[in-house]
Order: sequence, then C-alpha cells, then structure tokens
Amino acid sequence: MASLASYRTLYVTAVGLDGEPDLAHIAAVRWDPGSLDPEESSLADFVRWLDQGAGRAFVRRADGTRGPQVRVGADGSRRYLRSRADEVSEQDELLLLPAWQLHRPTKRHSIFR
Repeated sequence: MASLASYRTLYVTAVGLDGEPDLAHIAAVRWDPGSLDPEESSLADFVRWLDQGAGRAFVRRADGTRGPQVRVGADGSRRYLRSRADEVSEQDELLLLPAWQLHRPTKRHSIFR
C-alpha cells in the first residue's frame, strides 16, 4: 500500500460517492501514481495532501491523457475536490470519471429492544 506523501504527482482515476453524483458527495478517490497499481484514499486524506502543497493531482481521462488539475474547493466549512477553474464552465471532469458508491452500514432493528 502506497502513501500519498510518497508522491508529487498523482492521477485521479475514479471517485467514490456517498450519495448523489455531484462534487459535494465525493467521499473517496482512486488514484494512480503512474507506475503502480491504483490506490484509494478518503476525501479527507486527499484534501490534506493537496493542502500541504506536497504534490499535485490531475484527472486521468478515459483515453489515458492527462486532464485538468484537481484542486480543493470550499463551501463554508465543507471542503471538496474540483477540477474546473470556475463555477460556470461545463461539467467538472471529476464527475466524468468512473464512480463507485460507498455503502453505509444499514441500521438493523431488533425485535428484542
């Protein structure tokens, strides 16, 4: 298992969603350093890595080319990832990547409560 801190440039290849397919619900990312198998990190870890300025990340497009740089955005105290330079341009390329749904544990109701 690789550590984010070991790399200066990474490519985001997929996003883990915790709900609707929008930037606010990206909760994990799958990334590829270019030479090893893909790894996964939580949103918090990936944001921390970007905030520290230790490296940079780009979207890896389906055809293998490098897409736009991934940046940290903020909406109040909520932090999220984005790859658009502004809010009025076309759809963010992070949302064009393959996605998987993160599963929350379901509450089980016991008849013995």
